[in-house]
Amino acid sequence: MALDGLIDSLEGLSVFTLEGVYEAVSKSTVGFKDLENWIDYNYPASDSYGRKMVHDGGFFEVMVMCWKPGDYSAIHDHGEAEFGVVKVFGDTEHATFKIVNRELITLGRTIVEAGTTLEVTPALIHQMGNPGDSNSFSLHIYVNQAAGGNITSGAKIYDYSRNAILRVDGGAFYLLPESEIKSREPLPEADYPTRRRDLSKAAMRAKAMGNESEYKQILSKISPSLVKQTLIQ
Repeated sequence: MALDGLIDSLEGLSVFTLEGVYEAVSKSTVGFKDLENWIDYNYPASDSYGRKMVHDGGFFEVMVMCWKPGDYSAIHDHGEAEFGVVKVFGDTEHATFKIVNRELITLGRTIVEAGTTLEVTPALIHQMGNPGDSNSFSLHIYVNQAAGGNITSGAKIYDYSRNAILRVDGGAFYLLPESEIKSREPLPEADYPTRRRDLSKAAMRAKAMGNESEYKQILSKISPSLVKQTLIQ
């Protein structure tokens, strides 16, 4: 089984490096048949995407993320993780960000083809999503060789709907309940396209959750006229 082979390859690495893990994942033939037990699109609307643990290796973890059409993660980093690798199965939109002069800007936004393997570095601030009309999934490996627990603990979510950086240990979901937020920090300003798109995705999540009041509240942060249009429709 390709999944067992991948895990054996990871367990067999004498030194865990980004290059070594990337090579093991990119060469692996793991696919739907290997991961179907963890591919599940029946997750609540409050989750921005599906998220299941496949293998807990102690200092590394293998996870499957599932993406229904229109699903997007929040803008985030990976907290305490040293590095990671992601392989996508289905065309995926991938955006990267950087703080420049105390402002969060979008470096790029591209469509990554199915079968592509991506590197996750400690400095990476990014967002993933499914822009298509069909379900897709992705395989994620995160590493922290000094981990004593959650490998990606303390991840930052850059949340412009709540005007704060949210520290979390779980999924990089939009509109997290307070119980999932460890702490809040001041949020850097964002350039107009970055802020507007983030608020738009948060509004879409609120609408999917059936939270009409929060949906309108977020729309008002983008443009008061959008709320008026919504009320007329």
